[in-house]
Amino acid sequence: MSDKAWKALERRIAESLGTVRTPLSGGSSRHTTSDTLHEKLYVECKLRKASSVHTLFTEIRIEAAKETKIPVLVIHLSGTSRTLALVDWFVFVKLWTAYVNQQEPKNDSNDR
Repeated sequence: MSDKAWKALERRIAESLGTVRTPLSGGSSRHTTSDTLHEKLYVECKLRKASSVHTLFTEIRIEAAKETKIPVLVIHLSGTSRTLALVDWFVFVKLWTAYVNQQEPKNDSNDR
């Protein structure tokens, strides 16, 4: 029996982050309410047939491609300090991987 589409999405996202889907994800899990068991990221996956954010992102992706740039959609909630940056999932995974793999600055014994 195949997974439901939303479970398959959670599995794909978890795998791309090097982890697994949370068993009984959501409030029923004893591990976390995140959809993955990632130790540092809280991930919530939503599967939708339509989304205004996807429509906006598709528009800027087309314009960014014309200039061979990476599209970033910034959404700010008026009257708050809330600003979000939306990027393609594969760009996010590359950024996350680079962040995880960055070298910690080494302490030079001469820096006293």
